[in-house]
Amino acid sequence: MKKPVDIAWLPLNSLRAFVAVHETGSVGAAAVALNVTHGAVSQHLRGLEERLQRKLFTRSGNRLVMLPEAADLADSLLGNFRAIASDIDRFRRDDNILNITVTPHFAQHWLMPRLGGFLQRHPEIDLRINTDATVHDLEQGDFDAAVRHGDGNWPGVNCERLLEGRDVVVAAPSVLESVSVQAPQDLTKLPWILDEDRDTEMSNWFADHGVAHQGHTRITRLPSALTLVAALDGHGVAWLPLVYAAPYLTNGRLVQLFGGDDWPARSTRHYYLCWADSKNRPAFRTFRQWIRRQLAG
Repeated sequence: MKKPVDIAWLPLNSLRAFVAVHETGSVGAAAVALNVTHGAVSQHLRGLEERLQRKLFTRSGNRLVMLPEAADLADSLLGNFRAIASDIDRFRRDDNILNITVTPHFAQHWLMPRLGGFLQRHPEIDLRINTDATVHDLEQGDFDAAVRHGDGNWPGVNCERLLEGRDVVVAAPSVLESVSVQAPQDLTKLPWILDEDRDTEMSNWFADHGVAHQGHTRITRLPSALTLVAALDGHGVAWLPLVYAAPYLTNGRLVQLFGGDDWPARSTRHYYLCWADSKNRPAFRTFRQWIRRQLAG
């Protein structure tokens, strides 16, 4: 029979103070993080040294400096405390709450037009959506899943490709009325709308087509969610994901330029649904199945 571990002697408050000092870098910062006084943290540290009968810090001027072996212990404790916090969070959390973070483009032009069907089909799920391009920590953070745009190489999470990231150069017909666009160089005669989060990718397109876009003075950079709107309103040429531009190419509100260009097909950046194993709860699995059905048509 496995001998039970004696946890009664563990000085948990002192260990929390010790780890907080290690994580924040000072007694004062640890006191703020724990919402206690500077003196309370110092007292916990002295008590922990007495309990362990080992020196944990040395003094350098007015600062406490953690000894290397003590820092190793603090690293180990920090990992364990985070695991405990994650376990408790999963236990207390309502399984019907689903927090997801998605890119602005995906939210506005793919998810929102379809979301009513999901909410009607699954009224038991309290879906909460965050829209930004930040790569959030799915393992330790508050979000259960994310839709990200990139190469799918995000360590520590599962990633399932949703949409191909093929991009196209488009413009409203009114933009093209006064200029004949036969080659990429002709685009410098027109105003451009660029997604401020994808400037590097657009720069690569210009460079690969022999266009020095740095000298182009008629470039407007907008947030992701506004680039398609601006293109539809005729404010300039835009470089957009085909999946979002496709309906407007079909109805004629946008025109694709350089349709035979194979450059977009070489893109390695696509849209992925990402999640951590620890967040693979029933509400997420329901959402994932719904997305897959939508993509299957």
